[in-house]
Amino acid sequence: MLPTIPGGWTLRDVPVGDRTFRLELPADPDLFLDDPDVLAANARDDYMPYWAFLWPSAVPTAEALLQFAPWPVGTRVLELGCGLGLVGLAALARGDDVLFTDHDPICLNSLERNAALNSLPAPDTLQLDWRVPLNQTFPVIVGCEVTYDANMHPVLLDLLDKMLSPDGLCWFSDPGRFQAPRFCKLASERGYNVRVLNSRGEECAAPSEQGFQILELRHRV
Repeated sequence: MLPTIPGGWTLRDVPVGDRTFRLELPADPDLFLDDPDVLAANARDDYMPYWAFLWPSAVPTAEALLQFAPWPVGTRVLELGCGLGLVGLAALARGDDVLFTDHDPICLNSLERNAALNSLPAPDTLQLDWRVPLNQTFPVIVGCEVTYDANMHPVLLDLLDKMLSPDGLCWFSDPGRFQAPRFCKLASERGYNVRVLNSRGEECAAPSEQGFQILELRHRV
């Protein structure tokens, strides 16, 4: 049973490459912005219901996972800030072993429903605060539009320091925000090899502010 939310839930078919994912998602996510509980949480700790929106990079990130993810099928994958879960569901559909994480428990509650709608296995979920990393490592970490806030860049990199396997790979997708070059610079300074890939998996010379890209990080050896 999905929790009650402002505006209720609706079903939407989301084309991703050659397949279509069916998601149950908020019918009008903007209604959260006037919800008394959300306003109170925002006043308390700047909470925003980011999970309720299907962000622009979600579809191309899911397509990239299905079309040219470089890790073997069946790899253990950690998704940060999973939100509505499209990216992680694409990884599940690919055959990966996915741990969906988000700071907001409401979206985690919806993932079992969305996995079932797409005839996928019941998802493994965990509420995760990036400031409190798990004491375990993953060979692959993915995140869709998680680098938008420069104040969180050190926090994300601290998490990768602890949770990305020594020979692991991280994909952070980005729609071309101006923060991407700053994040890549800091990641390089922190000891990561950084590559920028376009929507076809081709390497780019530098991060862009013009369109979708994947920021690929590996520990520098």
